Amino acid sequence: MGKGKEKGKEIEKFYYIFTYWIFIWYLFYIYKFVNLNPKFALIMAIIENICILFLMFYYKTNLNLVFLYIIMMIILKIIPLYSIWNTKIGNKDIIWTFILFIIYLIFRFVNNKTIDDLIQQHKDLIIYNKNVLPGINLFKSTFEKG
Repeated sequence: MGKGKEKGKEIEKFYYIFTYWIFIWYLFYIYKFVNLNPKFALIMAIIENICILFLMFYYKTNLNLVFLYIIMMIILKIIPLYSIWNTKIGNKDIIWTFILFIIYLIFRFVNNKTIDDLIQQHKDLIIYNKNVLPGINLFKSTFEKG
């Protein structure tokens, strides 16, 4: 029940993907609901995305998926990071990144989402060319309609 469907492919709900947690944190920071800076989290997320991109090229992932992945990376990580680039990262920001990640893992566990599920999601995207990410699905469906 925790997943949507697109042409027989399972699309993960956004709240099971840490990127969206970081993006929401960024929005809260920009609109001054919180004073904890997500800059460190965004940098770590971009590093992880670059690793995923290398794997996508290594495994010859469909170029449309690679393109959409890059677009989502720009929208959800690079533009937010650019907008707060001149802010300072404090120790509390780094600590909060790890606390948020632990909360995220607990949330996944409570909802019967394992680390194996997360690994499979990446395999599906990279190796099997399956669009399993909600942002890519939304972006792709917008272009297909238009």
